[in-house]
Amino acid sequence: MNYLIIDDEPLAHRVIEKFAQELSGLQKIGNAYDAFEGFELLNIAKVELIFLDINMPKLKGLDFLRTLANPPIVIITSAYREYALEGFELNVCDYLLKPFSFERFLTGVNKALSLQKVENTTVESSKPIANNSPTDEKIFIKGDRKYHQIALADIYYLESYGSYVKIYLADQMILTHETTTHFEKILPKSSFLRVHKSYIVAIPKIETVEGNRLKIKEKLIPIGNFYKKEVQQLIKG
Repeated sequence: MNYLIIDDEPLAHRVIEKFAQELSGLQKIGNAYDAFEGFELLNIAKVELIFLDINMPKLKGLDFLRTLANPPIVIITSAYREYALEGFELNVCDYLLKPFSFERFLTGVNKALSLQKVENTTVESSKPIANNSPTDEKIFIKGDRKYHQIALADIYYLESYGSYVKIYLADQMILTHETTTHFEKILPKSSFLRVHKSYIVAIPKIETVEGNRLKIKEKLIPIGNFYKKEVQQLIKG
C-alpha cells in the first residue's frame, strides 16, 4: 500500500516512518510538509493512503481533504481530538490522536487494508466475471516479537491458548497475544466461523464434519454446544 505523509512537523514524519518500516505492506511515496506539497505529490504519484495532519499552515488538513474529488484512503494524525467527528463526516478511515502507540497505528493500518479490499472488490464487481480466486485480503499479526502480514486465505484455524491465540497456516503457526473474541470481530464471517469457545475455523478449509467434531489438516476440532446451530446451517447451505 503506497502511502504519503502530510504534516508540518518533521518529528511526526519520523514516527510514522519508523512504525511503517515494521510493516512490509507499506511503501512510502513521499513527505509533504504542507497541503500544497501534498497536492504536488498526489499529481505525480499513485497514493493509496494518506497520513494527514489537521493543524497545518496555509491550508488546514480537513480543508485540503475537502478539495480532493477522489481522495485516497485517509488516516488523520492530530493532537486535537475535537475534529474527530468532522473528520469521520469526511469519510476518513481512522483518527489517530497524537502521540499514538504502534499498536494504535497498526489498528489504523489494518482498517485501511480492509477498506482497500472493499474498494477493490467494488471495482472488480463491475468487470466481467472471471475465474474465482481466494481472497487476497491481508492483516498484520504480532507474533515472535515481530509483525507478520498474512493473507486470510492462508489461515486454516485459530486456537485459544491461555491469554494467547495460535494461528495455524499451511506451513507454520503464529502465536499472538490476542483473544479469539478479537479475531471473531475482525475476520470476515463469510470465510470464518467460530465453532467452539477456543476455536475459529476457516470455512473453505473444513474437510469433514462428523458428530461434534470437524476435521482440518488432520486436526479434529470440537464443536461446542453453543455453536452447533451455526455449523448445521453451514452444512445445509
